[in-house]
Amino acid sequence: MPNLNSVNDMLLKSLAGGATLEDLWDATPDGVLVVVRGGKIGAANKAAHLLFDFPDGTLPGRLVEELLPEKFREDHLSHRKKFENQPQSRPMGTGQRLVGRRANGSLFPIHVSLTPIGEDADFTLAMVRDMTDWVAVESDLRDMQRQRDLAEEHERIARELHDTVVQELFAAGMSLQALRTDSDEMDRLAEIVESLDATTQTIRSVIFDLSSPLSSSSGLRGRVLDLLADMATSMGVEPRCNLTGPLDSAVPDDLVDDALAVVREALTNVVRHAGATAVDLRIEAGRDLVVEVVDDGSGLPDELPKRSGLENLAARADKRGGSFAAYRGPAGGTVVEWVVPLLLDEPAKS
Repeated sequence: MPNLNSVNDMLLKSLAGGATLEDLWDATPDGVLVVVRGGKIGAANKAAHLLFDFPDGTLPGRLVEELLPEKFREDHLSHRKKFENQPQSRPMGTGQRLVGRRANGSLFPIHVSLTPIGEDADFTLAMVRDMTDWVAVESDLRDMQRQRDLAEEHERIARELHDTVVQELFAAGMSLQALRTDSDEMDRLAEIVESLDATTQTIRSVIFDLSSPLSSSSGLRGRVLDLLADMATSMGVEPRCNLTGPLDSAVPDDLVDDALAVVREALTNVVRHAGATAVDLRIEAGRDLVVEVVDDGSGLPDELPKRSGLENLAARADKRGGSFAAYRGPAGGTVVEWVVPLLLDEPAKS
């Protein structure tokens, strides 16, 4: 078994041109360990100490397994012994994700290349590289691939909806309109045709969202549905929703937040004050973004309290060059309307 001091003798041998192994040792950005047969670290460069967060000079003499998570140490001991019996230059853990352990116990991904040195391969040179940035890039690439696959699937669904469902609904509506029937049933047929038209319009909106690139990191349609799910237990009444237009593709992130604030405030007021048995929520994206909440409750009080949440909604609309109104409905209850432009001809008010 070689003496650990012999490692230092080897490192101090001169290289061609006057540089020494010690110069190279300190210059390399990767962590470099010289591991003696048996697993003890004989030498470690400055980069290795920084990489594993050990004070300078404290790695030599430690077992190399100390630089691995505890659950992997026993397996590594077995693999190391096999390597010592059949040493050859190769990457460590081919096909596996290797993990290092810093002095403070934190873990990070690493890549390790092994090279046996010496006549009898009594030493192993281990080059260790921090793969944190590499893994992050891999994750980003996987996310991009998933988004591309999702976009392709969206396009396929949009095509099928357009080519089959919309056409079938249109044909059904035309057939109903062509029916000859008595006057008592005409009103009912008209309602069915109107319902089919509304369903067709909703599907066209979904097709638009599916086939358009997302400009919002989390679309308005999905976030509204999440909000309604969160408020379901406290409301006691399920709002009837009418969500139309390209809500997920045409509404930017900051406007999504404002629209959600409107929905949350309006529905919260219904829960606290209205005593309503029915609530209708309409959100439409066109030239304007329209949020409307209508309930059949007790209606607005004659005088609103100071610093009402409704004042905040009015301020949000005014900031965007839009409008806000809250009033008693013709048949009672309350109507809340919040409208802001999506396509501006001039800058919004500051």
